[in-house]
Amino acid sequence: MAQVNNNKQTMGRFVTICADDYGVDPNVDQAIVELARQGRLTATSVLVDAQISASSIAQVQALEVDLGLHLNFTEVLGELAAQAVMPLSVLIAKSHARRLSTAWVRGNIDRQLDRFEALFKRPPAYVDGHLHVHQLPIIREQLLDALGGIDLPKGFWLRDTRAGRLTQSPWSERWKAWIIGHLGMGQLAVQAQRHHIGINRGFFGVYDFTKPHRSFMQMMTNWLEHAESGALIMTHPSRQAIDNDPIGQARVEEYAALGSQTFADLLEERGVSLARASHALSGLP
Repeated sequence: MAQVNNNKQTMGRFVTICADDYGVDPNVDQAIVELARQGRLTATSVLVDAQISASSIAQVQALEVDLGLHLNFTEVLGELAAQAVMPLSVLIAKSHARRLSTAWVRGNIDRQLDRFEALFKRPPAYVDGHLHVHQLPIIREQLLDALGGIDLPKGFWLRDTRAGRLTQSPWSERWKAWIIGHLGMGQLAVQAQRHHIGINRGFFGVYDFTKPHRSFMQMMTNWLEHAESGALIMTHPSRQAIDNDPIGQARVEEYAALGSQTFADLLEERGVSLARASHALSGLP
């Protein structure tokens, strides 16, 4: 089993490995539960708008991981009305033009925070965004305002999407990572600091799922080599490909890689421990 270190005084480097999209499909849920039990994941982000089964809720609640809200503004899931979401390109354009309805944004945020507490009987350990929408103008301000009205757990954090060092990554990976990290994260980081909310130290896991790319293990090797303590690596594992999912095969490849002995050996070779960001970030200088 790969080492999971929950002590913020850990020696050497630690990173958080997060699995996104919990709740979207039973194959995703089971993959995340299995990998967390192996010690290969230390956080998972929940799509609360999805129809999550009682079994999936019970299993993830029992895990020693940070359980976060995967804020959704783009996907029609479960019983969610189409009016509650919009295409990502439209959302980005309207947010940066300051043309999003503040009431619409706040209603979506409040609904999902309330839904999280209803499902798990506690507030999230962190918040991030499906397709990284949490950093967009208007959304980020309303999110921070909403969080200000909640008794947040100790060590609460927000996902910082600004890329860590990617010097050995192909141009296509670096370019996509740069774009994601510049959709508004700089301003969110400043605002989070004002609210005394922690953020991760570097972000990895971005690549084009739908086009030819290096193997996931090759990418992970580079990410772990360059990750500093406090970094976050995003993953999307699933036991099987999901119907009509453009990243379905990538999910299966990530699941196989994360569950392998090769990955466990890689962590040891690189001197990296896995840690829950809620426990570890406060120990950084």
